Amino acid sequence: MTSGAIWTLIPVSAIYGLAAALAFRRFTDAASIRRTLNRMMAHAMEFRLFLDSPALVLRAQRDLFRENLHLLRLILLPCAILAPIFMVLFPQLDAMYGHAPLKAGECSIVTVQLGGAAVLEAPAGIEVETPGVHSIHDGRVSWRVKALGRSSGELKILNSGRVLTKQIVVGGGLIYALKLPFSSPRIEIRYPRTTVLGVNWMVWFFVISSGVAIGYRR
Repeated sequence: MTSGAIWTLIPVSAIYGLAAALAFRRFTDAASIRRTLNRMMAHAMEFRLFLDSPALVLRAQRDLFRENLHLLRLILLPCAILAPIFMVLFPQLDAMYGHAPLKAGECSIVTVQLGGAAVLEAPAGIEVETPGVHSIHDGRVSWRVKALGRSSGELKILNSGRVLTKQIVVGGGLIYALKLPFSSPRIEIRYPRTTVLGVNWMVWFFVISSGVAIGYRR
């Protein structure tokens, strides 16, 4: 993916990082977290100091485990607040930054979840290469399509008087698709996976959001 994608990912990541910083600031006790982390480091250092005493090492492991549980309890509420937000964001961001539009001459599979016969109509610049293949087991119909040029358009699926539509993206740009967490889209277009500047988009997302969160707290 081109370097331009990173400039659209930065504000989203920064806003999430700011929300994380505010959530931790509002719902955690920074002093308690700091003391817990210091105790964890002390118990970890005990492993090296008491190598010749298995009993003391085991006790340090037990205490370190307790401190881990205590830390998780301290950060549980802000994590519970941030997790649903990320779950909603993830499908949208993965569609935009984890997948690339089709290139001219590239093929893809279009799948729709429905019952009965269905017909796929493609816009100019998209060729439907195969008839619909029905899967009786899960009620899906799939077609293979091919991008003839760099023209995006709208796919139409006709089924028992209903018309379902889905934008197919060819050439450059980002893929915009509203997806709900833990749900499959009614019409799925299989786009190739991609990266942002050679790195998975989630790496950029967490690096930027973590940097903003740490900078805000300081």
